[in-house]
Amino acid sequence: MEFLKVKEEHLEQILKWRTSEHITQYMFTDIEYSLDNQKRWFEYISCDTSSKYWIIASKGQLIGLVSLSNIDWQNLRAYWAYYIGDTKYNMVGAMIGPYVYNYAFQKLGFHKLLGEVMSHNENVKKIHLKHGCTEVGYYREHIYKSGSFYDVYIYEMLASEWIKNGEQLKRFVGSFEE
Repeated sequence: MEFLKVKEEHLEQILKWRTSEHITQYMFTDIEYSLDNQKRWFEYISCDTSSKYWIIASKGQLIGLVSLSNIDWQNLRAYWAYYIGDTKYNMVGAMIGPYVYNYAFQKLGFHKLLGEVMSHNENVKKIHLKHGCTEVGYYREHIYKSGSFYDVYIYEMLASEWIKNGEQLKRFVGSFEE
């Protein structure tokens, strides 16, 4: 598995994924299909030292996006998120977490990773728990979207927990382009 730093050449593909129904239904915000806005987003993230974005590539195919955001270098923590844009690779989605945990804890030296998941995204909630995350709570009616309020569940993984519980997943070491 490869994680390619997002480049301008990826923007149209990311926009197609991000505006597709199977992705946007689980995102906190909806965006319009605008390549100009996408370019402005890219300019922003290219200068933002508190985030990192990668395209997920499997066997040469671009299949999704993963990010670290709100990186706090003093407290060694960040939020992470991902989506699989190409539905042919949905099953790969369950294995993105171990790659991110191994990278964040071993390479970056982070102490904690956090994830936030909308209440109706049952599959991703289960994936977090399966990988050993702790569900530490939820924000009630936190996101208003499509005429409804949604709770947002909060998951945490500490480096010490990953070392203790993630032994069988240590082999998932990807190439993260800097």
